[in-house]
Amino acid sequence: MNPALGFFGGTFDPIHNGHLRSAYEVHQRLGLAQTFLLPNAIPPHKTGPDVSPEQRLAMVELAAADHVELRVDARELQRDAPSYTVDTLTELRAEHPDTPLCFIIGMDSLLSLPRWHQPERILELAHLVVCHRPGYQLASDAPVQSWLARYGCDDPAQLHSQPAGLIHCLAVTQLEIASSTLRQQMAEGYAPHFLLPDPVVRYIEQHRLYGINLGGKGPKSV
Repeated sequence: MNPALGFFGGTFDPIHNGHLRSAYEVHQRLGLAQTFLLPNAIPPHKTGPDVSPEQRLAMVELAAADHVELRVDARELQRDAPSYTVDTLTELRAEHPDTPLCFIIGMDSLLSLPRWHQPERILELAHLVVCHRPGYQLASDAPVQSWLARYGCDDPAQLHSQPAGLIHCLAVTQLEIASSTLRQQMAEGYAPHFLLPDPVVRYIEQHRLYGINLGGKGPKSV
C-alpha cells in the first residue's frame, strides 16, 4: 500500500501560523508522504470570504512555498457550488485508489461530524485525523462518542495499513490565532507580524486586503 497522504482544508481567510503549525505537526507525527493545504471555495456553513479565491490561493501558495512537506491543492476553488468534503474526497479517492487518505480537522469539526453532508461516506473514503490541544478530554456524553467507539484508533500506524475508515485523535501544539480576529486587527491598523508568514503579510499590505490601514509609516504594532 502507498504511503498515506494528508489533506488540511480551510477557508484560509487569511492562512496563518496556527494553520501551518497544525498541518506541519500532523505531517511529522504521522509520517505522511505529503500534506496538502486545501483552500475551500464556498464553505456551506460560512458566509463568503472577504477576499477573492485567487487572492486566498496566492496567500496559501506563499505560505507553503518554503516548506517541502506542504503542497497546495486548489481543486475546490474551481467549483461554483458549495464545497462539500465528501465531493472532494470522492475525487481524491478516484485519483489515489490504493493510498490511505487522511483528512485533517479540528476537534470542533469532529463534534459537528454527525451534521456533515454524508458523514458515513466520508469515512468510507478517508481517515479523519482530529487535532486537539494537549490534555483535552472529550465529554463522555458527547454525541460523537459513538463514532469514536466505532471508528476510533489509537495507533497511528493503522492509518497507513488501510485506505480509509478510521478516526485518530492527535494532540498538537495549538496556537490561539483566529482569522476573524486577524481581519479585525488589521482593519484597526495593527500589524499581523509573527501571526502570519512574512510573505503573506507583504502580500496583504501590497494588495491592501482586509481593509488594512497602513496609516503613514505602516500598521501599528501591538
